[in-house]
Amino acid sequence: MSNILKVTTPINNYENTANRPNVSQQTEDINIKNPVDPQRVVRPDGRTDANSEQDRQISYESNFGNFVQSLRDVPRLREIMTKMIFGGMANLVEAGIGKGTADEIANLFQMLEMNPEELNAFLKSQMSGANRLQGALFDMLRQVMDEATSVELKAGVLDFLKKYNDMSSGKHILQNIQTNLKEIDMYMFRNNREELKQLVSKLLPYGFENNEKNVQLLKEEIIPYLGKYISETRDLGTIRDLISLLALNTSRYENGSLDRVTHAFQRLQDFPLFNQKFEGITADVLREMLENVDYDRAAGKMDWTDSLLKVLQANVRGEAGVENREAFMNVMKSILVNESVYMPVMHVMLPVILDGVPMFSEIWVDPDEESGNPGSTERGIKLLIKFDLKDVGFFDMMLYYENGKMDMLIHYPEELNSFESDIRSNIRGIMTKNHLELEYLAVEQGKESIPVSAAFPKIFERRNSVNVTA
Repeated sequence: MSNILKVTTPINNYENTANRPNVSQQTEDINIKNPVDPQRVVRPDGRTDANSEQDRQISYESNFGNFVQSLRDVPRLREIMTKMIFGGMANLVEAGIGKGTADEIANLFQMLEMNPEELNAFLKSQMSGANRLQGALFDMLRQVMDEATSVELKAGVLDFLKKYNDMSSGKHILQNIQTNLKEIDMYMFRNNREELKQLVSKLLPYGFENNEKNVQLLKEEIIPYLGKYISETRDLGTIRDLISLLALNTSRYENGSLDRVTHAFQRLQDFPLFNQKFEGITADVLREMLENVDYDRAAGKMDWTDSLLKVLQANVRGEAGVENREAFMNVMKSILVNESVYMPVMHVMLPVILDGVPMFSEIWVDPDEESGNPGSTERGIKLLIKFDLKDVGFFDMMLYYENGKMDMLIHYPEELNSFESDIRSNIRGIMTKNHLELEYLAVEQGKESIPVSAAFPKIFERRNSVNVTA
């Protein structure tokens, strides 16, 4: 098989190897580390220069390291979600669950019932929501980034993207600020609590026109008041961490003002290449366009996602029993991985009940994959699709598409071994019906799930990622 699908050797200690102890973990070293030698001067941590070789093996914690650690739990998302969906969450929910949460679960499952036509619309909406930076504007910005030779121009584009990201998330950031203030309120003395509530009551509802006033209130009154409270009470516990988080969210909220976004766009017009791509589009034209965007709709926000989050939040609080709390927390962590600035590919999940059959699917997409064809200057689209059908089994599909041509690798469950020829012929029929040339097709029984790290090694290489938080 050609390597056009670019499935590489999975990275050690990730995904399917995440729960396997390595040799060093299996064999405990009982020798004393760094014995004290009264005849020598050693470092405060008990190490000398002789330990330098050992020191280089230590993996110090970092933001990217935390991201990679979170990715190890992504395969568990399918395990947990299929258990929830296939069992109607009955096996994860105690009989004594609150009526409100039980109603939310019933409402969620009703939303997930659909036919093939509805699934098509559901999939399009999910894929649309997985990439906020889409449309003609961002297609042209990508062209500028590809052709730009100026470091200043590239930095300007990234600065614009950061501000746009904060602006499009403004409603969510303001909600986070209000949540931060409610949590801070819980850790304050009663008298101070009342004073804080009076200040918070001055915050205006979300809107471009209210951004500046809210930022001014937060920076000049609320945050200084909290700083004074910490200084007087010397409370250096949880409340200080919450205030730091409030300050971070306030900074993002301010950074996402419409004025700052349009000003960042205006600065880009000093570059000839940018003007060539955006001829006729002024900062005022952009401002008018941004004012008329429904950002919830643009982000693919759907009722079912709100319902799922309510169910997860309730059960993270322990309403489905303490023993099930960790399972729901793992689902939330897996979902949040998609929001990481290090994630260079799109990842969506599709929990559905298709014509009465429960199914959970995950789709990983790299829309800008380097071509696997020797000598080609084109870029293709690579997809990894995983889906689990109740009473049928688990499927893995790897696809690479370029200029109307498709390469495909399919792993099917052992129970369908006698239907392999039917799978082949039906796949070819689907490709022909959709006017796609199938250059390569491999259909085989799946022994193990294809690791995401093998399909998309760039995830672990910190390439093609835009830091939208700095």
